[in-house]
Amino acid sequence: MQTAIDQGSHPIQNNPNRVNEGRSRELLNHAVFGHKEEVTITERIFAYWFRRLVYTQIWEDPVVDMAALNVQPSDHIVTIASGGCNALSYLTGGAAQVTAVDLNHAHVCLVKLKIAAVEGLTNHADFFQLFGMANTAANTRLYQQKIAHLLDDDAREYWEGGPLGFKRIRMFAKGFYKYGLLGQIIGILHLAARIKGVKLEELLQQPDLASQEKWFDEKVAAIFDSKLVKRLCTSPLALYNLGIPPSQHQALCEDQPLQMAEVLKERARRIATVTPVRENYFAWQAYGRRYDVTGNSALPPYLMRENYFQLRDSINRLSITQSNIRQALTACAEQSVDAVVLLDAQDWMSPTEITLLWQEITRTAKPGARVIFRTAGIASPVDACLTGGLEGRWVKDIDVSAEASLKDRSGIYGGFHLYRLQAQ
Repeated sequence: MQTAIDQGSHPIQNNPNRVNEGRSRELLNHAVFGHKEEVTITERIFAYWFRRLVYTQIWEDPVVDMAALNVQPSDHIVTIASGGCNALSYLTGGAAQVTAVDLNHAHVCLVKLKIAAVEGLTNHADFFQLFGMANTAANTRLYQQKIAHLLDDDAREYWEGGPLGFKRIRMFAKGFYKYGLLGQIIGILHLAARIKGVKLEELLQQPDLASQEKWFDEKVAAIFDSKLVKRLCTSPLALYNLGIPPSQHQALCEDQPLQMAEVLKERARRIATVTPVRENYFAWQAYGRRYDVTGNSALPPYLMRENYFQLRDSINRLSITQSNIRQALTACAEQSVDAVVLLDAQDWMSPTEITLLWQEITRTAKPGARVIFRTAGIASPVDACLTGGLEGRWVKDIDVSAEASLKDRSGIYGGFHLYRLQAQ
């Protein structure tokens, strides 16, 4: 695939794959139910719901990703973008080229905004004010003065448009991380906790890991047993706000809706207790709905002050395309990709689609290529799909996968999986 790095062009202004909401609708419909003869009403609702801004922040840990992939200075990484945090963070890990793709119109526009901000802003303070604090009126002025002119027409129309006259760029003046479908459902969970007399942001004040565990068990665990939360957990719309499609719901609950509250309680406890809270920005987002702006706690690598100049120097290595991951790989040359990051996309796919995807991954993979992905449940869906010419080509690294799963600070997935291409 030609990208800004090999074209010598601006990754935003000259990107031929311009963002299009109609295109987003088509891609999402295909991803959710395009492979099925019979489509349920819940699948149609999810496809419609997911066309909005879902993730203001990606919920996969980029530090774990980069360690599992053992990112090298020559690596070309192809990744699903989501909120774009990880695509930018891979640049801070030294990747030579990052090709990001996403089905969702809003997510593509968010990545384009981040790229334009890196190029248009000249200091870390302004960049962090926009994406780290994300809650001051000065951010709209930064956008108007230094960023807007760097966006293509589609992305600019997205950020300067919005429902009922509310320009979407104003989300960065009001608290960006409280928006998006996931941000809204987290807000509802905070409200449910307050009804029970619990302030979830108290987690951020706990002095050590033992205190975090005690606080969760005493204050939060019972909230998931409440009628309100159990009802939310059986609501398709609430689960869609969490980005959980019907297929993932089945993997998590084995078709027992009431079990979802228990699953979410276990995942919420893990986010709260996987590491000391000062080391976990996912806990800050889940329990505080923000990042720690004091600089005393962990941040996404792309937001860290020490990585800022490396990010600026390497931003032209990142391209963003509206596409599904298989289509993006189809445009890549043979043996041109070192690593592929699939997030949890295969939880949406049929076995046939997974096989077709891995055929394309195999065609484009360089010797020694790696693939990582996460699953809502524990088991990998891939092994049963690696048949025919794929049989024996990819092997799961069980030890690294298990270690990464334990260290993943997001804590919301059941499994982390690393596969390596085997020499023929």
